[in-house]
Amino acid sequence: MKIGVSLPEDLIAFADEAAQRRGTSRSELLARLLEAERVRQQTQEYLDRHGWDVADDDKAWRRYQRRRMAEEYRDDDW
Repeated sequence: MKIGVSLPEDLIAFADEAAQRRGTSRSELLARLLEAERVRQQTQEYLDRHGWDVADDDKAWRRYQRRRMAEEYRDDDW
């Protein structure tokens, strides 16, 4: 779906540079950033609901997050 979004020029320049570095389009970059924000929000909601004790083992938490992200983004060309 196409939408119109107004952004400051400096953010557009940053988005264009970041997209070029990644070899993708501005639209794809913005979509991935929004998806990352959705994942961050879902993680925060999970931790708020179940408590921070699930993250007490920092190494285990990072391993879990890496596995989850690898699975979620396995088809991406990053």
